[in-house]
Amino acid sequence: MPVSQAAVAQTTFEQFRPAVAAGRPWRKVGMCFGSLAVVAAVSLMALQAKRVPPREATAFDLAPESGTPQVAVAEPVEPAAPVVQDIAAVLPEPPAEPKAPDFGPPYVEAAIQLRKGDTVARVLDRLGVPATDGAEIVAALARHVRLDRLPIGQALILKLQRLEAAEPTVLIGLSIRPEPQRAFTVERGDDGDYSVEEEIFAVTPRLQRAAGMVDGSVIGSAEAAGVPHGALAEMLRAFSWDVNFQHDIKAGDRFDVLVERGWTSDGMPTDEGRVLWAELTTGGGAERYNIYRFKPLDGEEFFYNEEGESVIKSLLRTPLNMSRISSRFGLRQHPVLRFTRLHAGIDFVAPPGTPILAAGAGHVIEAGVFGGYGKWVKIAHEGGLATGYAHMSRIAAGVKRSARVRQGQVIGYVGSTGLSTGPHLHFELHRGGRPIDPLGMTRTEQRTRLTGRELQRFKAEMAETDRARETASVDRENEAE
Repeated sequence: MPVSQAAVAQTTFEQFRPAVAAGRPWRKVGMCFGSLAVVAAVSLMALQAKRVPPREATAFDLAPESGTPQVAVAEPVEPAAPVVQDIAAVLPEPPAEPKAPDFGPPYVEAAIQLRKGDTVARVLDRLGVPATDGAEIVAALARHVRLDRLPIGQALILKLQRLEAAEPTVLIGLSIRPEPQRAFTVERGDDGDYSVEEEIFAVTPRLQRAAGMVDGSVIGSAEAAGVPHGALAEMLRAFSWDVNFQHDIKAGDRFDVLVERGWTSDGMPTDEGRVLWAELTTGGGAERYNIYRFKPLDGEEFFYNEEGESVIKSLLRTPLNMSRISSRFGLRQHPVLRFTRLHAGIDFVAPPGTPILAAGAGHVIEAGVFGGYGKWVKIAHEGGLATGYAHMSRIAAGVKRSARVRQGQVIGYVGSTGLSTGPHLHFELHRGGRPIDPLGMTRTEQRTRLTGRELQRFKAEMAETDRARETASVDRENEAE
């Protein structure tokens, strides 16, 4: 039968009672503490004798520093060896670090366009390239490129070493393409010297066809359709003998043009293109004009219509580009004098300073201030014709009495001198000394016509051009698909 804790304590105390009664205090204290220790030991043995229900082991019992869930244990088990988690074994093996290719010193690449007043030397100086290196680079490049003729916007592709901020920039490469078919690259060698390599690109002519409806202006619509600027100017000049682009073009009019243009092997245009054929409708489709490029054996290359007639007339339709007619030929009330009189010409409104073109080739018979006409020029042409130009702001240099002028030459600039209410050109056409309607005369003026073998050559080339434009049209449609 088990002994109670109280009985054990009482027996122990009774054994030490004589010592306590004898008055030995320190011994009394020691014996008390000893008694308490014996009581504690007996209590612990009693607790171990009792069967304690097992508790479930938790994850933190097995791996107290791990957040990984563990399997719960319902029954007491033998003490297990400490769980050691090998991180290298759990995680997948990391991929091998890729080895950087050996490209030499690291560099950055920059594309810079020349600004107004820029030179290659100034660009290099702004980038921090030492003056000695910059001078050597410019000297090497100048042996191949006219650096003083580089246009604003010329692109420079530079390769610069990535160095510390306190160290100078090292240029290891510079590329420039002054012409579409030629490019030059300056490279720095291992010895620090610079050399230049030239690359020449093959050029192949291609046909480009563009068509569309006029929306606003012929110029804006044709540019939107992708007609190059040079070809567009050529087309407008060819049609200008028959078409007044300010008044003849109506809603619904269309244009169609076939252009030949050179392209490099890497897809860069080399020129502004040349018109091989073009078609334009006017008056909302009421009239249609076709032009074909052709060069007679003994003449200059230009444009002819389907009948083999040159588009060039003895006189231009209008002496101003893209002007507006404000007053026509005939009787009218003078805007300044306020009485009715013959208006002996037509007035074209244009901004001050707009160039005025000679309507035809001839020689100057009058140039200077002439009464109410202000600054005035009169030119005599073949066939008893003469043209006059009034109210100029100034007369062009070299245009004076007896001077020869060519058709389309600038002879002066729009102004408002003399009896004028605003900037405009008063243009007159005389035949046999008498004024006639300039618009009526230019519409019926005779043209040069091809005949004989020249006409046969033209017809053959015209048929070839027609086949080419049909092919270009098919190619364009296929590209759109």
